[in-house]
Amino acid sequence: MATLRRILFAALAAAAALWWSACGDTLVDHGASPTLLATGCVAGEVSCGGACMAEDAAHCGGTCQACAAAADPHAIPACVAHACALACAPGWLRSGDACRRATAVAAGFAHTCALLDDGAVHCWGGNEHGQLGDGTMQNSSVPVTVALPGPASAVMAGFVHGCAVLAQGGAVYCWGDNTTGALGDGTHVQRALPVPVQGLPGPAALLAAGGGETAGAVPTYYGHTCAVVGGAVWCWGSDDSGQLGDGAFTNRPAPGQASDLGAAPTALAAGDRHTCAIVSGAVWCWGAGGSWQLGNGGTSDQSKPVQAQGLQQGATALAAGAGHTCAVVSGALQCWGANASGQAAGGDNAQLSIQRPAPVSLPGVAPAALAAGDRHTCVVGTAGEVVCFGANDQAQLAAPATPRGLFTVSLAPARSITAGFDHSCALLTDGGVACWGANDRGQLGTGAPGGAAATPASVSGR
Repeated sequence: MATLRRILFAALAAAAALWWSACGDTLVDHGASPTLLATGCVAGEVSCGGACMAEDAAHCGGTCQACAAAADPHAIPACVAHACALACAPGWLRSGDACRRATAVAAGFAHTCALLDDGAVHCWGGNEHGQLGDGTMQNSSVPVTVALPGPASAVMAGFVHGCAVLAQGGAVYCWGDNTTGALGDGTHVQRALPVPVQGLPGPAALLAAGGGETAGAVPTYYGHTCAVVGGAVWCWGSDDSGQLGDGAFTNRPAPGQASDLGAAPTALAAGDRHTCAIVSGAVWCWGAGGSWQLGNGGTSDQSKPVQAQGLQQGATALAAGAGHTCAVVSGALQCWGANASGQAAGGDNAQLSIQRPAPVSLPGVAPAALAAGDRHTCVVGTAGEVVCFGANDQAQLAAPATPRGLFTVSLAPARSITAGFDHSCALLTDGGVACWGANDRGQLGTGAPGGAAATPASVSGR
């Protein structure tokens, strides 16, 4: 009998130890499934007065709490992880306890970033290289906050990295993939949190970031970044095609000055392996030329700036895609470079490449801003209308899967546009952000990854 009592006592002690380790210092089982918050209710429900109810902002958590309305008129109550929280109406982005509008937007391969009107930077989408800047490497289909040390005044997204300019002092911080030194911190270490670029001689005025992927059994990534500092262009990162503009063809993990352009650029754009700038109304490009993307009438790589033919004056806006380039010149659109999907000729791919800058017809649209993706181009007109042309295999033209062409995007008036590899996002005149196209990694920011979306949708306020 004594032996049996000892066995029973030992079993009870072991069970108590397991119970205590799960519960910690409270009577709540921290190891239990969230579905056990309400005994007898199925997953997604809570017990309210003995009845099972769907868990939402009106019935939240184990106490079936009704979440109070927020003071911010654009905020809505939400139940997140079984607790009351703040969410923002679609098109408004959450920043702390307030709902904010965006002032700039930038897209990379499969991620997107927005600068908010309070200087916060939020990103969403793919994050396998830390390109969302929140300290994790988990994809997010809702915006997450980039962990910058202070408010920003500009943001730019490279292929799988991002950079921002701090509003106070103009320092540049970068995060994400650093295989070729695109973060400018003097190393090749991947960073999930922003790090300061080392060696810039002063505050940055403009930013551009590019890059791409070398296909293979084990893909490799490359990226480069450029900034205008003190009226000169400084670049760092990949330089295999001369995209740093210093004549060296040598990757550089810290900034170096590109060849003198004679005056301060007023616009800067970076593609896959090339970079372009507008200087005194003229377009200058350097880097890879194999697809005619430099606009100088040749296909040789150029490690120092060359002028795009016929574009000596009048340029006001600029965009660089994977292998094509476009500019707004004297109120008209000019494009050149790769054109297999019609991305440089308004959707017409009768010519696989456009060897020199050539006008693109946009009936009824006077172009003001533009963006170039891998194989598509989008333009914002002076009246806020948006048209896109080129590849449409992922609905990046905001049209159902149809052949390439020129399509008008159905959305509210926009003031700027950005294009990722095969998705697009518009910054609306009211500060909202709407996206369309590929969404396999959540790069549209609508709350859930999924198939390509042809209809523009507001970025989630969660």
